[in-house]
Amino acid sequence: MTLLELTVLGIIAEGACHAYNVEKIIKKRGTRNRLNIGFSTIYSTLKKMESRGLLESSFAPQENLPGRRVYSITAKGERVFSEELKKALSQPQRAPSLFETGLDFGKYLNHNELKEALSLYDAEISRLVQIKVREITNFDGNDALKRALLTRPLALLQAERKWIKELMSLL
Repeated sequence: MTLLELTVLGIIAEGACHAYNVEKIIKKRGTRNRLNIGFSTIYSTLKKMESRGLLESSFAPQENLPGRRVYSITAKGERVFSEELKKALSQPQRAPSLFETGLDFGKYLNHNELKEALSLYDAEISRLVQIKVREITNFDGNDALKRALLTRPLALLQAERKWIKELMSLL
């Protein structure tokens, strides 16, 4: 199951809704910061999951507006969702990295070009750290898992910043 499918299935598991509501929830939660999700992709994902028996839908007419297709999770969808969640939370995962490909071939840059590129990378990491710190400062909830969605990326960015500084000192 893709990250997008797991995300959409999770949103529908919280309560039946139509594609536009899925879009609003993704936007509200900042999910786009973790995934590349387009609005049209949501529609195709919903249809694909319905054809696999994970979701079912019904048509809900609206007064003076076009009707909407409302999706709900099936028993099969609940089982698959639970299995996929356990898998997602129990296995460390690495995303493919363009940065690592750049490191692999960094020897083809001269010393100044390499240091300049890494300095720009460090500056971007620093900017992202500041954003995460603001998000955590503005978080006022008590939900430990929602807080973890904010603090984990910060911890990873801080570790990355430390690592890049060490690398640059070796060059």
